[in-house]
Amino acid sequence: MIRLLPKLFCFLVFSLSFGQQTKNSKFNAYFQFLKELENQKAISQISGVKDTIYSVPLKTFANITYQGFTGDASEYQQLCRERESKNPFLNTIYLLNTGYFEFYFSQDRTAAYPYFYAALKSAAITKYKPLQRRVLRAILQYFHHEIARNNNNYQVFLDQYKDLIEDIHDQVYFQVYEVIFYSSVLEIKSVYHKKAAQLESLIPQLETNCKLLPKLYLEVALFYELNEKYDKSATFYQKVFNEGKNIPYYTDSRFSAMTKLAYLEHLKGKSNLAIEKLKEVACCYNPQDSLKNTFFVEYYLSKFYEAIQEDSLALAHYKAHVEAGHNINFRDNTLEISRLQVELETEKKANDLLLERQAKKRFLLITLGLLALLFILILIGYLVITNSKKRRKLAEQQNELEKERVKNLLKEQELASVDAMIAGQEKERTRIAGELHDDLGALMTNVRLHFESLKSSRAPDLFEKTDELLNEAYQKVRSIAHAKNSGVIANQGLLKAVKELAQKVSQLNGLEIEVVDHGMTNRLENTLEISIFRIIQELITNIIKHAQANSVTIHLINHGDTLNIMVEDDGVGFETRHVIKRSLGMGISNIDRRVEHLNGSLTLESEPGKGTTVIIDIPL
Repeated sequence: MIRLLPKLFCFLVFSLSFGQQTKNSKFNAYFQFLKELENQKAISQISGVKDTIYSVPLKTFANITYQGFTGDASEYQQLCRERESKNPFLNTIYLLNTGYFEFYFSQDRTAAYPYFYAALKSAAITKYKPLQRRVLRAILQYFHHEIARNNNNYQVFLDQYKDLIEDIHDQVYFQVYEVIFYSSVLEIKSVYHKKAAQLESLIPQLETNCKLLPKLYLEVALFYELNEKYDKSATFYQKVFNEGKNIPYYTDSRFSAMTKLAYLEHLKGKSNLAIEKLKEVACCYNPQDSLKNTFFVEYYLSKFYEAIQEDSLALAHYKAHVEAGHNINFRDNTLEISRLQVELETEKKANDLLLERQAKKRFLLITLGLLALLFILILIGYLVITNSKKRRKLAEQQNELEKERVKNLLKEQELASVDAMIAGQEKERTRIAGELHDDLGALMTNVRLHFESLKSSRAPDLFEKTDELLNEAYQKVRSIAHAKNSGVIANQGLLKAVKELAQKVSQLNGLEIEVVDHGMTNRLENTLEISIFRIIQELITNIIKHAQANSVTIHLINHGDTLNIMVEDDGVGFETRHVIKRSLGMGISNIDRRVEHLNGSLTLESEPGKGTTVIIDIPL
């Protein structure tokens, strides 16, 4: 068992790593497009990701790396601020965005390196190779810049990138950066020539329209220039300038290519033509680093004017070149170290520098202390205000809950009143029916018997008519008495009762009532049938009283779990927007309460002159 533990641990690590890679694999196409400098395709690809927490920073990254120095700093000011995320993938993208913002738009580009280095550590956690390669290219791009070209630390990052090479595009990046860095280390110039000679062999391996070609052309051109093959060098510089025209990423490369083309004309003895060519360089100026552009242009102009013996112009341009160099601190690190060594040659200067540093440190500590105190006070104030708002909000919520509780109690009391009212009505109906049956029914029977005994003695016609009237009264009393459990409803069901109601009302009031039913083959619970019948009774009563209608249609539809009742009339109608159900009088009010008591819903639809429709849905 103990021997299996290391294997089990390795398996778990592999599983976690594989799971993380699989989770991020949806971004494979995005990073592939970025690698090929197809940034618009990358943006289109990431637009399909619905989660903005991923799509927004990834779009920002594609834009800023593609536009580079030609971008608008204000556009990225908020988008590229560093944020922290527990998700290492997102954290890496945030760090990259901030690093590139510092790299392209900050005066001190060294500020970019800490973000790129932190991004490399974060990317390592993801185990996601496309992201790791992209971070390494950011670091190699940083070292390629003039501020760090003489730093040998690039080698460790080149080695890491070499281990992650996947396709020809990765190979191009690796060999180009390898050649660039070998060219800056004097003791391995021979290695540079060997590596640079291999670059041209990569060109046929790329597609004809591949956007990586200008990057490759630039280093091949430089190699031929160093070998004094100026015609061939000029061919590749011209390709860089032409093919990088519509790609913002190559702004700097086009600038370098054009200045080199001018310089090659100078080497051929055509310094006047070289000066003319430099005028074309303006289209490639880096808007975020015009001093750097000026530095190179002024340098070449000083050499060109010197060659045509315009010494005053040569001197003026050389001075401008030197001034630009000082303004951008564009000097080798060795010169800076030498200056510091001179300043520290005497003990006095060393002590002055130490005292100055200590004073700055004390001032910094005091400032930080005051800022920390201010921050704590602001935080305390914020917490007090937040707590006060929370208490106020809690009190408001409790008040709302109390109002809701009171509202529910009132509703419960109202429903209880409805229950009591309905129960009272049914009880009263039962009592009246009983009295009619027991008292008035017996009395009518007795009267009928007395008239039977008198029938043969006097006025046979009068007695006959009276007998018919008494018999009719007797039948009506008997009918009412049999209705003490809601009469026909208890015996024959809801549908039968509604149809009989429609028939009687049609006969007595001249109102044509049609009953349409569906799915009403089975009886409902007796109490429910009684309640529904009373609702329909009151609706018909309302129509007779108010609607001035000629015809009514009653729809009864049993959906299995819901009973739908729809009563339509062709009466005068009314404006429903001016109507509140509870204020329409006792008729609709009682109906509404009965429906609510049955957990149902009531809907009124009406327009003046177009009749009224009442729709009731009652759950079964």
